[in-house]
Amino acid sequence: MATKPERCRAWQTLLILSFLAVLPPVQLRAADAAIQGDIENGRAIAETNRKCIRCHGPNGISDDPETPHLAEQNPAYLLKQMRDFKSMERLGPNMFKRVRNLSDQQMADIALWFSNQTLPEIKPVDRQALRIPKLVRSGDSSRDIPPCELCHARDGRSVSGEIPVLAGQSADYMISAMEYFREGIRTNDPGEFMETITKKMSDVEFEALARYYAALGGRPAE
Repeated sequence: MATKPERCRAWQTLLILSFLAVLPPVQLRAADAAIQGDIENGRAIAETNRKCIRCHGPNGISDDPETPHLAEQNPAYLLKQMRDFKSMERLGPNMFKRVRNLSDQQMADIALWFSNQTLPEIKPVDRQALRIPKLVRSGDSSRDIPPCELCHARDGRSVSGEIPVLAGQSADYMISAMEYFREGIRTNDPGEFMETITKKMSDVEFEALARYYAALGGRPAE
């Protein structure tokens, strides 16, 4: 008979395989396109299109807690989001207006530019002393919630495929994003993975996860 740890590992493996099975083929192409972008052209476009830096900041650091930081973000993730806004797979009237006339190459250039900006720490953080939420390290098998670290890593800096970097992101933005997934307002995640998971989570858990990942980048949790 399998021990409890063995059953847990088997459950986690099954969830990982289930997730990988629903990732679309475009994932690798998006990553390749972002990597092949032109950083300087991305900077020029972002600076010319003042609306980019008006909302996300000249260096990808937003002053609005409801607007995401783009600095140090996974370029493949940024590219996917711009593509989704352009195709209206992800709804956002303001973003649609900004990207609708951009080519795929221009979006890849912008993604690479912002991803190469530095998100400075606001305060020193003892990462070893941070309390890791249970959902990050072990998930909750009773609700079929896999560990967050499987995709986002325990340090919040996973850059696999189109998975976003969470370390240092605005806590308010992350909470809003999870709420939008749970409510079905945002549906552009591969295989509706986030939508399925967030429907099983509480507001308290949203806040705990957001504060943890924000703190990993030395950013305020408010």
